[in-house]
Amino acid sequence: MTPVVRMSGVTHSFGAVAALESVDFEVATGSLHALVGENGAGKTTLMRVLYGALRPDAGTIEVEGQERKWRSSADAIAHGIGMVSQHYSIIPELTCLQNLVLGAEGSFVIRGDAFRERATRLASKMGFAFDWDAEASTLSPAGAQKLEIVKLLWRESKIMVLDEPTAMLSPADSDALYASLKQLASEGATVIVVTHRIPEVMQHCGRVTILRGGVKVADRTVAETSAHELAELIVGHSVAQSSRSAAEPSDPVLEVSGLVVKGVRRDDALKGASFVVRSGEVVGLAGVDGNGQRELFHALVGTLPVASGTVLLGGSDVTRVRSRDRLVRGVRLIPEDRHEEGVVEDWSLVDNAALGLQHVQPLINGVWSDLSQRHALALRVANRFKTKHQGLYRSMRSLSGGNQQRFVAAKALELDPRLILAFQPTRGLDIDGTAQVYAALREAARGGAGVLVVSFDLDELLENCDRTIVIHAGRIHEPASGQEHDRQAIGRLMVGAS
Repeated sequence: MTPVVRMSGVTHSFGAVAALESVDFEVATGSLHALVGENGAGKTTLMRVLYGALRPDAGTIEVEGQERKWRSSADAIAHGIGMVSQHYSIIPELTCLQNLVLGAEGSFVIRGDAFRERATRLASKMGFAFDWDAEASTLSPAGAQKLEIVKLLWRESKIMVLDEPTAMLSPADSDALYASLKQLASEGATVIVVTHRIPEVMQHCGRVTILRGGVKVADRTVAETSAHELAELIVGHSVAQSSRSAAEPSDPVLEVSGLVVKGVRRDDALKGASFVVRSGEVVGLAGVDGNGQRELFHALVGTLPVASGTVLLGGSDVTRVRSRDRLVRGVRLIPEDRHEEGVVEDWSLVDNAALGLQHVQPLINGVWSDLSQRHALALRVANRFKTKHQGLYRSMRSLSGGNQQRFVAAKALELDPRLILAFQPTRGLDIDGTAQVYAALREAARGGAGVLVVSFDLDELLENCDRTIVIHAGRIHEPASGQEHDRQAIGRLMVGAS
């Protein structure tokens, strides 16, 4: 059978950096095909070439047996190819319906009722529901993702490329999405999923292609491979199995009781949240994005005021204590957005290593900063996860995104951490980097620290944390005894089901 997509010898470079080198890629009609690889492996670049957003330096593209040379994405869309990227194209000020039809109206007249009827029919086909007259700014990240997928159906895309489609979805929503994608495939659509979530590949996809360093290293029928083999193909060597901390939790490090925190709209983003993190344990906090994770994190850091409730650190009330003093008392951070909250890109690695810790011993000597201790700290931070850099006095801007993340994560493990608050700690890291960070967090727990990890990847939490709690609608829920690592039970709590 002739593949619906055949890409041959595709090469593309960004300046002197080769992103793709003679990549061959074939996808069968009506299939659910996964494309996997480390960050920077070339997955998204290859799909952007297919979608017409990038022109290849060399190679050919065939769609339904015909060679195509796209001038733009509009050409690819006209031939039935649609793509949902990780960065949504939703315009917040427009309604959901306006976003859906934007660029595909078909005439100067917007036929509201007819458009709304068709939109509802297409959304229902995927198991989605929208208030079409509501502004898109009211959508959660998961809702925006769903709207992007319906846009593909609106444009009658026959070949659909979804880049990390479940990144913001609960397990139940993820399973429902894949069920809908399988239904579309059974009706003749072709779906290509770019993902890092190997369990999803194993559970839902029929075939998988692996890229590494811009080169295709393997094609596999999913039924004939394993999660372990895929991981090894992705990184190019054997992958150590993770293990939980195996430490016996002892005294509470963090005690949160009845915490109420206002969100940006002055509503209650946290509604009486209560939980405990003990010395010696790594606790995961799971939840669909937008359920109060950020407000909780900032309240624990001390950068967002608490309306009511208490936060105890080692038994001492720090609810009204400023961030600087929490850091002195042993709180360490891996922030969600390293650019906004973790580093100053124009500063050196030495200065960034001390950022936020400048009042912590031994970086301060009396009223003076100890420059030799700053340098020693930066060296330890850079060496812990083998951050690639060109000198400790070069700017943070000179590091790649992955190396910046390694540096920020390593910094949180320094100067005797008592409580480590980690929000998406492995964001932008490959399998090896992820394994190293979690191994270090578990080692810190074994040394007596308490660790709280916020992540939107439930599988990552279940694999690496001693137990996982859930945040939904601003409240904390704990799974029943014996279900601390039950994916389905935790998934139900994530969407408010008992």
